[in-house]
Amino acid sequence: MRGFLLLTGAVTAFALACGGTETVVVKETVVVERPVEKVVQQTVVVEKPVEVTKVVEKQVQQTVVVEKTVLVEKKVEVQVTPTPVQTFFGLPLPVPVTVTGTTPAPKTPNTTIVERVGAELRTCGLPGGQSCGRSFGVTEKFWTTNKSGDAVNLLAESWVLASDLKGLKVTVKKGVQFHGGFGELTASDVAWSLNQGNPGFNKESVTDGGSNWVTLIGNNEVTVVDPYTVNIPISNFDVRWQVFHFGQSGLGLAIHTKKAFDQLGRDKLLNQVFGTGPYEVTKFAQDDVLEMKRFGQYHGARAEPELWIQRSVPDDAVAEALLKTGDVDISEIPLRNIPMFQALGFKVVGAGAGSFHSISLSGNYWETTSLKDGAKLERLTYANHQPWIGDPTRATFGNPPAGMDSMERARLVRHALAKAIDRKTIAKVLFADAGWPNHVYGHDINNPNYQAKWNYDYDKKAAGELLDRAGYPLKGSTRFAMPFFIRLGRGDEEIGTAVAGMWREIGIDVQEFRADYTVFRPSLIGRSATQPWIHSAGAESPQAPWDWPVIGASESTLGRPGFNVGIESDFYGKKFQEMSAEPDKNKRITIRNEVAEYTHRWALIIGTVSVPNVALINPKKVASWDMPLNTREACCHHPELLKVTK
Repeated sequence: MRGFLLLTGAVTAFALACGGTETVVVKETVVVERPVEKVVQQTVVVEKPVEVTKVVEKQVQQTVVVEKTVLVEKKVEVQVTPTPVQTFFGLPLPVPVTVTGTTPAPKTPNTTIVERVGAELRTCGLPGGQSCGRSFGVTEKFWTTNKSGDAVNLLAESWVLASDLKGLKVTVKKGVQFHGGFGELTASDVAWSLNQGNPGFNKESVTDGGSNWVTLIGNNEVTVVDPYTVNIPISNFDVRWQVFHFGQSGLGLAIHTKKAFDQLGRDKLLNQVFGTGPYEVTKFAQDDVLEMKRFGQYHGARAEPELWIQRSVPDDAVAEALLKTGDVDISEIPLRNIPMFQALGFKVVGAGAGSFHSISLSGNYWETTSLKDGAKLERLTYANHQPWIGDPTRATFGNPPAGMDSMERARLVRHALAKAIDRKTIAKVLFADAGWPNHVYGHDINNPNYQAKWNYDYDKKAAGELLDRAGYPLKGSTRFAMPFFIRLGRGDEEIGTAVAGMWREIGIDVQEFRADYTVFRPSLIGRSATQPWIHSAGAESPQAPWDWPVIGASESTLGRPGFNVGIESDFYGKKFQEMSAEPDKNKRITIRNEVAEYTHRWALIIGTVSVPNVALINPKKVASWDMPLNTREACCHHPELLKVTK
């Protein structure tokens, strides 16, 4: 997997790359290098069956040597872990930074870490709860990752993947203790957690990333083999299974204690969580504060901070003020303001992750039968036509112009919306050139496999002409009205506001609706969302390998009844299945290119910009935070790896 490189000072550059830390020495200014379009690499892959998955990366100019080993039954060789990719682009802050001020003295002792988080601060002790995967440092999964993004045992002691890729047996470590005195982790806890969290098995589950669990396991039951071993049926094999599904920085749904559920009941666990992680919860108030103390019986490395406090501070300006007064030790802030804090001596940290910010043109639920079992589906039938929604079963729906059906008309509208977004300006103004354009949903422009033909180049005139062709001429200053849901937090609000303004310039009467994501999510689960919305959900992150099947579980009927991004296309589902089952990396890349081509043509979800996810630390409190490469979006994880300033 690939990490991001972010320059962080006048003397040194902090590199988040799969090989480790790169140092760039300059005198007074930061050397700014823009991303290159292509990097020539030569990769040699050697596979052999042994008992441990191991990836070794060596850099010699532009040659990467990768040794991949896979444990399977009957000596069947299958690539199941992502191939690390050499970091090849940098995202420097745009101005030279010289430390001219003084970092504030922390208000709390070095044994306590105070971290600012955004609007959402939630946790849950139910595997099927919406926030079950957000228990930072509290709950755990089978594996964590190393700096190359490859699996390292965490709760898992050993594992065996069936030769037909239809099952996985995992044996957990003995002696691992749950918080709260709920005893030793056993296979019963694992099976219960996975069954309760998988929406395919438990219809009431609303767990984060639920569509991916439905796709992987289906409606099958995870069963206990012996006190420490479980058998996990696989419905649709996914090459990402180890680090994405069962990895600590991957999907939500960690391992919880069944004993706590049996003793306390469902209602009490809605706001309480007991895991096996390095920290246990001592105080929690939703969207306010989460306090955690170091767990004395932790099975892994002992964390340095004794107390970790997360405070919900939705307003960035307030968070910046708290950094300056020393009330907060760690915080994400807008990228454009980072140089100001670097001048005060604050340092940048991160886990090599970034975010795609995309807009779903919701309501295009095109599938009529389930990809999982062929059952006929009840589709959303629209009484009123919406310009961005095409209906494959009613060619004349909405009375399209002569010679044009409903699907083509809506496609032209979506392309017009895509071409009306000035991505370069958004990246420059909102993210101080530390962000970069994203055109095709889930496909990073800096990946060597990306093709420029997939760009939606900014062109207001062309966008207007497409709308004219689609039968939406200007009537005064307006062509049609369009509701637009803008999710609060995660950087979506400013981007969404900018895009709404650009769409108004081509005659769209954009009606903005701003709210917490939890308000909109039920319509996604229920496949009833019909309004465009901006998000960083689905398709994972820019650092994900090109041979990963990142699109399909949340964009087709494979993921029902789990999370969905607002559209369903059987093309995505079929390509997801095809790509997941393909053992040859090059063939998976070919399939991914087909997905990119389709995504560009139909524009069901359009990209805006991508950004690196980093945070500031006060060096008077935090000496370092050396995190492994993240699988998904999170800026920071693994609190036990933070080193305090002595």
